[in-house]
Amino acid sequence: MNAKPVLEVIQTPLERTFRVYAHDYPFAYSGWHHHPEYELHLIRRSRGQFYVGTYAGEFGPGNLVMTGPNLPHMWVSGANERDEDGRVVGRDLVLQLSAGFAERCVAGFADCAGLAALLEASRAGIEFSAAAAAEGAARMEALLAAGGFERMALFFELLEILEADRGRTSLSLQGADHECAQPKRLERILAYIAENFNRPDLSCLEVAQVEGMGLPAFSRLFERHIKCTCVEYINHLRIYKACQLLVETERQITTIGLEVGYDTLSTFNRNFRRLIGRTPSAFRAERRFADPKASKRIGKADEGRKDQCLSGSPAERDGARLSSSSPMAGACAITDTPSVV
Repeated sequence: MNAKPVLEVIQTPLERTFRVYAHDYPFAYSGWHHHPEYELHLIRRSRGQFYVGTYAGEFGPGNLVMTGPNLPHMWVSGANERDEDGRVVGRDLVLQLSAGFAERCVAGFADCAGLAALLEASRAGIEFSAAAAAEGAARMEALLAAGGFERMALFFELLEILEADRGRTSLSLQGADHECAQPKRLERILAYIAENFNRPDLSCLEVAQVEGMGLPAFSRLFERHIKCTCVEYINHLRIYKACQLLVETERQITTIGLEVGYDTLSTFNRNFRRLIGRTPSAFRAERRFADPKASKRIGKADEGRKDQCLSGSPAERDGARLSSSSPMAGACAITDTPSVV
């Protein structure tokens, strides 16, 4: 299994439309993956854990989430939720639309003005309320068989339901209270990190240089819109990919740590425990025995750490090496060696 998130290539041309489809679990793109399209993802059956960027949480039937361009995401069903072949038939119902199509909807129809705010919010990932998810799910199911004007009518009804949902929750990036002034640049940055986060030598300085930016300017842009340092964002992507590998494979923990980008087991274990709240071996055991009470602790260890990981100047933080020898490795430690996460 590839340790880096897969770039999902959408074969259907979406510049002038959208697509809706259902699939089983596992699926070619049910692991850690990303793509430039907006996505609305409904879980029809099974329970487990889902990961969107820096967010980890529990899901069950009716879970409805929207993700923005190049935001890594995946849903991992518990072992006891699968059939004898290890599958969950028809688990996912997915709607995808391109940025170009969405922008034309906003520009061409005055009544779609609210869609712009929804799209902007989806860059952080959105989980919709139970009531809105139930209404949205009914429209998505109907879209599978609809065509012509009925299909477009259902699509806009769905967007109206989602846009009006005041109970929706911002996920990964905690949601900025302002629009991004450079959305395409931010998309490229997230895509580059998603493609390379499992490289042990990846640095925030490298990402900044790819965009032709100095490290201080890059750090300000990243933290303003992602609400997290670049270093910490990469740590989240690595650890959440490790969670998938621990559940879905029999690989040794040392091998998984290396595959997701950590060059020492101690650094991997330290970051895993900090973000997930327990050791990799304990996490694997809990998921194998499908203990729902234990699994609900996911993400709790990460609460209250934002201020700690935003301390220091942006250039210092994103130029930092999280050294395995440092007592603060994995928690925004600073050493003299620049820029390896």
